[in-house]
Amino acid sequence: MTSERGAKTPETTGSGQELASISLRFLALVIDWVACLILSYLLQWAGVEPPLVAGADLLPSGLFLLYTAVALAAGTQTLGMALMHIACIDADTGARLPLWRSILRAVLLSLVLPALTAIVHPYNRGLHDLAAGSVVLRVPRES
Repeated sequence: MTSERGAKTPETTGSGQELASISLRFLALVIDWVACLILSYLLQWAGVEPPLVAGADLLPSGLFLLYTAVALAAGTQTLGMALMHIACIDADTGARLPLWRSILRAVLLSLVLPALTAIVHPYNRGLHDLAAGSVVLRVPRES
């Protein structure tokens, strides 16, 4: 339904929906990451001890992974996606992603390198989207 198959141009899917641009996707990612950093700092201020691996604080990364996976499994948007008016859906059915696919997408997105491949893909789908069978579309703004 919403994959690149049958699309007329790289900007639209076969169903006529507009694909999200790299810039909107990046801004949404930054918003989500900052929200997780703020939550992480608040939790640490409240006395929650973050897990350390080789001296690195994994709390922000863990929160980002958990937040992204749950948000996409429960709906189609994270906070950043909602603010940028984009949504992540199943590329074949147009429905929200099942939990295991949203976890796979979140893990690959957290690794950064798979997400960078979206820059060279004609439909802005990185390896994280291709592996999870997802596509990120623009959501029409409500008047």
